[in-house]
Order: sequence, then structure tokens, then C-alpha cells
Amino acid sequence: MLIKREIERTDILEFPNPPPVGGKMSEYVAAVQVLKLKRCGEVLVIDVFRRADEGLLFRFFSDGNTFLITEKWPVERWDKSLSIFLYLEYIEAAEGDIELAHQMLKDKQPPWYYTSGIKNEMTSFIRGINEKKQEQTMERKYSKMTEHFNMFPDYPDDLADYCDTNVFRYTYIFLSKIQKGKREAVCGHCGHKFFVSKDVKPGQNGICPGCEMVAGYRAIWAKGSYKEKSNICITHKFKGQLLIRWTKVVRTFNDTKPIYHFDDYYRNLYLHTSEGPVIYAYDYKPVIHWGENWYRQKNGSVHYGESFVYTNNLKEVFGDFYYHVDLEAGLKDAGSLSFTSLLDNLKNIPAAEYLFKLGMPALAARCDWLEPGNRAGFSEVLGVSKQYLPLYSKFNVTMLEHKIIKAAKTYVSETNFEKLRLLAPKTTDYNDIVDILKNVSFERFVNYFSKQKALNNEKALQYILILYKDYLSMSESLKVDMSRKSVYFPKNIKEAHDLILLRFNKIKYAKEDETFKQNYGKLYYGIKEYKKGDYCIVFPASRSDFIAEGQSLKHCVGVDRYYQNHIAGTKMIFFVRRAREPEKPYYTLEIDMENLKILQLYGFSDRAAPPEVNKFANEFLSRLPVRKDNRIRVATTA
Repeated sequence: MLIKREIERTDILEFPNPPPVGGKMSEYVAAVQVLKLKRCGEVLVIDVFRRADEGLLFRFFSDGNTFLITEKWPVERWDKSLSIFLYLEYIEAAEGDIELAHQMLKDKQPPWYYTSGIKNEMTSFIRGINEKKQEQTMERKYSKMTEHFNMFPDYPDDLADYCDTNVFRYTYIFLSKIQKGKREAVCGHCGHKFFVSKDVKPGQNGICPGCEMVAGYRAIWAKGSYKEKSNICITHKFKGQLLIRWTKVVRTFNDTKPIYHFDDYYRNLYLHTSEGPVIYAYDYKPVIHWGENWYRQKNGSVHYGESFVYTNNLKEVFGDFYYHVDLEAGLKDAGSLSFTSLLDNLKNIPAAEYLFKLGMPALAARCDWLEPGNRAGFSEVLGVSKQYLPLYSKFNVTMLEHKIIKAAKTYVSETNFEKLRLLAPKTTDYNDIVDILKNVSFERFVNYFSKQKALNNEKALQYILILYKDYLSMSESLKVDMSRKSVYFPKNIKEAHDLILLRFNKIKYAKEDETFKQNYGKLYYGIKEYKKGDYCIVFPASRSDFIAEGQSLKHCVGVDRYYQNHIAGTKMIFFVRRAREPEKPYYTLEIDMENLKILQLYGFSDRAAPPEVNKFANEFLSRLPVRKDNRIRVATTA
């Protein structure tokens, strides 16, 4: 046992003079001795000196079970880490001193560690102690986690059926080939068998006459499976305590019946302990060097992610009312929302109860962003006309949809709102949408972008917005007269964008290509060319390369934001080519250089990459260097 007051009375050992190793003299030397102290017992003392001035570098004390280190004598601060050793390459000591230290420290050193000097004797001892502590911590951690996980019951018996009807809300009807002018049909949800006319074909939509569920017609003879994914939140009650799990749901149709697979990815336990109420949290996630597994989070951590909520046991868990609202009834068709935020808001924000009772649980779950205070009334809380109340209640308007409606300068009818919902905007689209709504009516906005989405194979709204904003930006730079509606809203935005892009490039990118060329070495510093098997990586060398890649593969890598992110070094573009055709565009790879992960990997017309190209791209990713500052800050032209 090390008693600080006693070892602080020990004298510094004499400066040693060990023989040089390999004919070279180390910058540091060590003296070693075992002292017999009255209270501590036998204590190993290792004093490390600088050879140049014989000054003390640090003192190391150990009783064979634990250790203490100090860099100042008399002691100013005790240390128990490896930090002092990080920049010491070698410490000389006599062989007898090394053996003396080994005999005192060997029992705690890892059995796999090979010692080869006085420094390694100390560091391996410290590592052995730390590993044992980590092992004991992990044992306690997993013991507690096992105890907590055993509190969770099995998934509800009706969970698969609930997901069919409340999460996915549609099924497939499988069609046979035509026989005697009709087809046999089987519902994937209820199993009902019936006949349809030969005019009904795979790819169309319909309704099952048995369960009345909306369905898509699929060919029963088609190979492969139909797979959908979603997330669902499930609550439980264990001895009066609340348990919440978030589960990944995968529904697969391999035949005519759905097969469900459920995997939890986050768990919260609201438990009463001897120290008071504690929120325990566990997150299932991949961690570098440790793999994918459950990891204990800091007490009090909660999951705010959005998901569907399993409602069939909410009365059992929360009672008939939770802060004056019926959760089961209000969330029955609520869609995906943050259940944790909803519970918090119902408890703390009066407006949440008001919105929930009006049939707006999605807004109730996010009303903390509204800063409503104690205001009452639909218009006062949301800042929009009371005329919208029926629409908001009918469609359970989300926070993003509400913000878009609020930004509109013209009235949003129910018909036009439904068009907005079909456009499926994302949070990242909001600023672009607001910019456009400054100059156009809401009706024109949804009609135009709905048409453009249809013309472009139902691409995501973000893709259409990028094309449109880029088109406007280039037109402004080229001083195009935008007063005509046919110019401001071209019939086909993709065709108009690509046409004006050719003119724009001739003027702008000659100068940017020169800037790119000057900064090429700095941008790709530490990134090596990579080639393996049938594939190779080609680095963009000019702004024009982005344009050519986008035009050849008919995707949007040519738009300015990809180039700007690339030259900033934050999100970089690399061209995946066939090794035998390195000049011919094949697949385009976008990598987040700050987090070292693949963001996009697309080929012609945004076609997903095959497994072998994905594998090659990930191999290239694994060879990228980690940078302390990925922002390159290359000078750009206006």
C-alpha cells in the first residue's frame, strides 16, 4: 500500500552511470532501488534523470499493486497515467536495476507484454493495471446491462400486424399469370384469395377486397424479395417503472406472406434507485476499433429520434391519461414523431396539450421550437391564420410543413398542401423552398415542382431544387432576362439547366481551372492514388472535370456546391473508373472527409453501385489519412 505522506519523505536516489546500449548514450537514465518503509512495506523507487544536466525528470513509486508518479520534488502533484512516457524513446538503466524492477512489477504486467528496458517495465505495469480496471469496469457494466435488458419483455404478439396496418399501411397483392382471361390474386396482409381481370397488371395499385388495405400489385413469379424498413417506439411497464425501446423494423415478402425482423437500437429505462430516479440509456451503434454493439450512455441521456409509436399498450403503461391527454387515441394515426419530445412537452409546455387535443401530435412533439410560452389559441401559438385549423388537424401537419406554410405569401389550400406532402420535402430543403416562395405563390411552387419531379423519374425534391437554384444562379450571372414566366419556370428544368450550363462554363471555369491547378498539391496532400483489380481512382483536376462527369453520367455532381465542398476539403469527389478505361466516367464517389464516410456513390442517371464497386470504394476510404483540419480553404473566384 502506498502512503503518500511516507513516500514523500524519501530521498532522491543517486545519479546513476549505466553503460551505453549499442554504443549510444540515451538522453535519460534511471536509478532503481527497493526501500523498506515502516507503513508502506517494500516500495520500488525508480528515479529518472536527464543525462545532460543530471536533473530529475520524474519519480516512480510502486508496491507491486499500484503506483504513483511525480515530476516535481518536493511533490506538487501526483500522476497516475502514461502521459509522462509518451515522448521518451529510451531510458538507460543497469541490467541489475531492470531485473529488480521486473521482480516487483511482473505480477501486474500483461502476460503478453515483452519487456525490454526500464521504461517498458513501468509502462507495461501501468497498462496491466489499466487493463484490469477496464476489464472489471466492463464486467460491472455488462452485469448491469444484462440486469436492465432482462427487464424488457418480448415484443408484443400483435407487433407484426400493427406494423402492417399502422406503420407501412399498405401491402402487396400477388398476381398469377393470365389464365382464361383473368388472374388469381393473393393479399399479402390477410391472405385473401380472389380473381381480377387480365387488365390488372403488376406495378399498378389497388385495394384488397378482404381487408380493404391499399396494395401494390406484384407478379408472384418475379424473382427477389420486396423489403421495407421503418422504426417504431415501444413502451413497457416493469414494476411500476417505465421502459422504452426503439426498434428497427424490416418487412420482407419472399413469397406471399410478410416476414418481420425486429432489432432494438436504443433503450431507455426510467428506474427508481436508492439514490433516487435515474434514466439509464443504451445505444446500439458501430464504434471504431470496437465494432457494432450495445454501449452504455451517460445517465440521463434520452433518445429524441423520430419513429412510429406502438399504441396498443399505452393505456396499460401510462394510464387513461398522461398530463390530461389520451396518448393511445391521439397517436393512433400520428405517423413518425419524437415520442420522448412529446412526453417532455406535454409535461412542461401548456401549448403541447392544446395542440395534441386539436389532433396535431407532430407539432406537439416539436412545439418547444415555437417558444409559445403561456399563449393560448391556434393563431397565437403557431403564428398562422385560424383558417388553417381544419387542415392542420386533418393532416397532423409536421413542424417542417408548418414552417413552409408560414413562409408562404399566399393561402395554402388543402389540395395544394397534399401536393406539398407528396413532394416529401426534407429539413435540408427548407431554406431553398423559402427562397423560392419569396417570389412565387404557393400554388405555382407545388404545381411546378410536382411536374418537374414527374419529368425527372420521381427524383427527390432536393435534386430538383438544386437544379432550379443552380439554373437561377447561372442565369443571373449571364444577365438572362427572367421577366418571362417560360424563362423563370422552364418547361423542363433539367434540360434548361444543362443548356445554360454549357454557356456558363465557357465564361466562368477557365479562371477556376487555373486556381484548381495551383492548389492541386495542397488539396490532395496525403491522399495516394489507388488502383486494385478492375478499378482505379481518378482525382478531379479542374472545375471542368466536375462538369464533364455530371454531363457524362447525367447526375448533378457538376453543380457548384459539390465543387465548393471539394475545394474546401470537407466533402470531396473522387472518380471511380475502370482500370482499362481511366478516362471514361463510370461511378462518382463523394466522401465526408471530416468523418471519413461515403456519402454518395452513383453511376449513370444516379444508378446505385454494384457490390464490387462498393467494396472497392470502401477499400479506398480505409486508406484515406485522418486530417486534423480538413478545411483546405483554397482561394476561389466569384
